[in-house]
Amino acid sequence: MVQAVAEVFGVKFSTGSMPEALDYISEAIRQNDKKCRFCAFINADCLNLAYKNVTYRAVLAQADRVWADGIGAAIAARYLKTPVTDNVNGTDMLPLLCRAGYKIYLLGGAPGVAERAAERLTATYPEVRIVGAEHGFFAGRDTEVIDRINRANPEILLVGLGAPRQELWIAEHLSELKCRVVIGVGGLLDFASGRIPRAPKWMRKLKIEWTYRLYQEPRRLFRRYVIGNPLFLWRVLLHGRNAPKSH
Repeated sequence: MVQAVAEVFGVKFSTGSMPEALDYISEAIRQNDKKCRFCAFINADCLNLAYKNVTYRAVLAQADRVWADGIGAAIAARYLKTPVTDNVNGTDMLPLLCRAGYKIYLLGGAPGVAERAAERLTATYPEVRIVGAEHGFFAGRDTEVIDRINRANPEILLVGLGAPRQELWIAEHLSELKCRVVIGVGGLLDFASGRIPRAPKWMRKLKIEWTYRLYQEPRRLFRRYVIGNPLFLWRVLLHGRNAPKSH
């Protein structure tokens, strides 16, 4: 499946739609090649991290799909004349994956968060099959965690450890994972569990969901949004004209 891409700070990401992303996942699950596909989302904060973090940037280059999540990535792509079609984000994607009836394993968040997300998703989407859920505090026990995941035999593994940790972890262990698709999803499980409410729909339509997130967690997110967003735009203006464009 050929994809149209944009490139910002050396990071290539899809400019396609949510249906195209879902089609890619569906096709990956249907394939009988035993390959685990690595997918990721990037937003302005991720691109700021990748701007300086060479290792993170290299790992994103290894991913089979990187999707544009949020207004920052969209602004940068538009400036480079490779505009994105959709805001392809995990919070909107998860209900669609659940309705498709996939076997999903949830990994990440604080203790209890993934389990609560599993309960809520199962109650809301009876079609989904949550085959496992556990928190992301497993340092030094990677082998045990991977064994549990593989025994559960999920089609999709959602890893919510935060960027860039989750992408680095996925890249390190990709060859050991027996699922069909693994996706780095950041704080998605916090939303799915109800621990953090999502912004009202009108704010999402206006593409100002980040302001609601800042209101919810001002101390934690001040640097990311109040400092990070202007820095991101400045970097796009300074370096965007020299970034290679791909189609």
